[in-house]
Amino acid sequence: MSITAQPPPPADKTLNILSVIGSSRNEESWTYKVQAIIEEKMNAIRPTVFDYVFIEKVALPFCDGCLHCVTVGEHSCPDFAKVGPIATKMDAADGIVLASPVRTYAVTGLMKNFCEYFMYKRNRPSFFGKKAVVCATASGGGHENVMEFLEGTASAWGCDVVTRLAISSSQMWKEHYIKLVHEHAEDVAQIFVSAIEEGELGSPRFRHLMNFRGMQNMTSNQKDSVNYNYWEERGWLNTEYYTDVPINPIARLAAGHISKKMRKATRKGNSKPIR
Repeated sequence: MSITAQPPPPADKTLNILSVIGSSRNEESWTYKVQAIIEEKMNAIRPTVFDYVFIEKVALPFCDGCLHCVTVGEHSCPDFAKVGPIATKMDAADGIVLASPVRTYAVTGLMKNFCEYFMYKRNRPSFFGKKAVVCATASGGGHENVMEFLEGTASAWGCDVVTRLAISSSQMWKEHYIKLVHEHAEDVAQIFVSAIEEGELGSPRFRHLMNFRGMQNMTSNQKDSVNYNYWEERGWLNTEYYTDVPINPIARLAAGHISKKMRKATRKGNSKPIR
């Protein structure tokens, strides 16, 4: 079963965006306030409703890495009662935003823990055709690290990350900087709305291809597992990528060459951890 582009939402439909906020300061955070600006800008283009998930309020325990979500199924997660409804909201949304402040040049513990609960989505991605935006806020630096992590996470879930936004919260008291933020938020809103309306699947970057090949190689060696069955049903064990999209020929060749080496290393046992 190949994955194809989803039909765009009807022109008269209000867009539903799920925004996941990784700040412990919730509505008081600039992470949230910037999302509110984007929501305002999107509403100026087309009726849009943001559904905010404040991770701190969800009160997720620390993921203990049991991997039941990966090896048995997501419903076996001890905290699925909290995680499951969020996954359902993600699936129903027209677009997803992952937003986090920077903490010691990384995402917050809240956001990292949240993403751990969705590890199974890396093994069994399903958000294809779902457009996403990633955002980072910081008083200093580290924006790039956070956006790279969030984009890599959303892409591994199957999302098409269409743009990013990073702001310096320490500058938000300056009138000219606030004006600049509004201008960039307007660009983000336009890109986000246009991508959702077009509904086309984005072509993978090289790192996306390598993630796919790595997961393909690993899953091929897990016969009779929940992951193997998921991949086999969708025909991914013998394809070049999850979706029917154009692939850069150079990236395809490079990914194919590296994946062959990965398979050889696996067969020889060279990829086993040191014990």
